[in-house]
Amino acid sequence: MRVAIVGAGPAGCAAAIELCRLGAEVVLLGDGRDAIGEQMPPEARPLLQQLGLLPLDGHLDCVGVRAAWRTEILGHEDFVFHPFGKGWLLDRRAFGAQMRQRAVDAGAVLRQPVCLLTLARPRDWRLRLEGDEIACDWIIDASGRHAAVARRLGIGRRQFDRQFAVVGWLQTEADDEDATLTVEGGAAGWWYTARLPHRWRVAALITSDRPDLTGWEERLRSTRHIAPLLRDYRRCGPLVVRPAQSSMLERSAGSGWIAIGDAAASYDPIASRGLLAALESGIAGAALVAASSERLAAYHADLEQRFMRYLEGRNQLYFSSTSSPVA
Repeated sequence: MRVAIVGAGPAGCAAAIELCRLGAEVVLLGDGRDAIGEQMPPEARPLLQQLGLLPLDGHLDCVGVRAAWRTEILGHEDFVFHPFGKGWLLDRRAFGAQMRQRAVDAGAVLRQPVCLLTLARPRDWRLRLEGDEIACDWIIDASGRHAAVARRLGIGRRQFDRQFAVVGWLQTEADDEDATLTVEGGAAGWWYTARLPHRWRVAALITSDRPDLTGWEERLRSTRHIAPLLRDYRRCGPLVVRPAQSSMLERSAGSGWIAIGDAAASYDPIASRGLLAALESGIAGAALVAASSERLAAYHADLEQRFMRYLEGRNQLYFSSTSSPVA
């Protein structure tokens, strides 16, 4: 079975690792970029173990989440009592490289950076890249929110909200022992920050407003709980704006193809589901290559059901006066 995976992020790499174990011939097509999202929750530990990625070197422990949501009081969810222990605060570029190397070690052929131009299926699939063409029996769309394969197949995407992430990175020479993800609500949206390896920090504003890059740092420095964590940090490099809306494909699988990760369904960052869902759906998607139409339909129905439950929880968090991101 020849399988082409379009997208070499966590979902695509997880699928590649599992498919190689099953004996498939896998080519992994990446665009050479790594996504944003730095917190890996403890629930990912058994998945990382299954994929052969533990110990996860070069990253920081995450011992919990702190949040001030519609209140000035900072609540705390401590991972010390979590059944899977601590989570991680990731250097996403290093984590992406680790996952791709693990996929290559498992037997996948990695090609990046490449761009999918067109695809057709006269008998087997034909993927035209810049200066090349690949033939395969199955395609996995792991290309993120823009769903490169599904979009070229004419599959629509439902969008349930409008949000952007305005992200900056900061660096310090001072010691910083903070090992939590900190979330703080505000008038323009909500903020998060986390310490990263090599004396870096990430800070992001999640907002439904048109992104205002000029006032970003002034608003960041005026936050109540996050600003003190950044006192010794200076911003380095330009801000990055990324889509952060909740959305889902109208159909996430069909004859000879399946979508996984953010390509199938993308989540609000407040849910901390992005990386976990990527690993879960990558493993699940690999098991469905060459599956019957009934199993593929069941995959989409289950994905849709879980996504609707997520939307209910998201709406409660944003619109209920008693809900909070931490227990």
